[in-house]
Amino acid sequence: MDFNFNINDFIKTNIVKINNAIMPDTFNGDSRQTRVCQEIMSVILDEMGEASAKAQGLLKPITNTELLRNKDHIVYLLVEKEGNHGKGSVVGMLKMGRKSLYVFDECGDCHNVLCLCVLDFYVHESRQRMGYGKILFDYMLEEEHIKPIKLAIDRPSEKFISFLKKHYGLENIIRQTNNFVVFRGFFNNLKNNTTENSPRRSYGSPYRATLDDKVTYNGRFTAHKRESTIGKIIHSSPVS
Repeated sequence: MDFNFNINDFIKTNIVKINNAIMPDTFNGDSRQTRVCQEIMSVILDEMGEASAKAQGLLKPITNTELLRNKDHIVYLLVEKEGNHGKGSVVGMLKMGRKSLYVFDECGDCHNVLCLCVLDFYVHESRQRMGYGKILFDYMLEEEHIKPIKLAIDRPSEKFISFLKKHYGLENIIRQTNNFVVFRGFFNNLKNNTTENSPRRSYGSPYRATLDDKVTYNGRFTAHKRESTIGKIIHSSPVS
């Protein structure tokens, strides 16, 4: 996504993290520069959030400045610094956050778990199927020191499920009644981060999680399957 300002003046690396201060983690500047940077980041977050919502068919964005300011979430932004005639283009967004969720395992046991969740994931239409999603997701995994199998995902689409299967081998889906999805292996060694365990529910309970390798999802996320090296990505042609 292109903007009429120079993104490279405020984002110095290809991937940055934005927290509830609405500032890139790599930014350094005086008070005036900080205010300008916050205004620029607000525009980027709001525009990318709108584009993500439109791509997912949502009535309203789930990512914007106001929501991020009031939540303990992190937004990762992926920038093609040579895009937009050298001004830089924002090509990907990934929002992460920790939530206390009640999740059911394959046996119907309920666990109250504080876990890292994928809350929003979007790659601009002009840069889909070029490896950006994989680069952004891999960066997040390294930064958060987490394995993909330990993530909870909010309303994933079939494309995102396919993305996770292809690149990370995740294929045994356990659907949850709260619209999150986890995978078999999520519950391994769960005692390390489980805060509450409920008695097993009957198999007829409507609250029991189900395991389904072939389920169809009407979810939110888009993802991109073709791998690419970072060198190829950064030196690709700018957004038209």
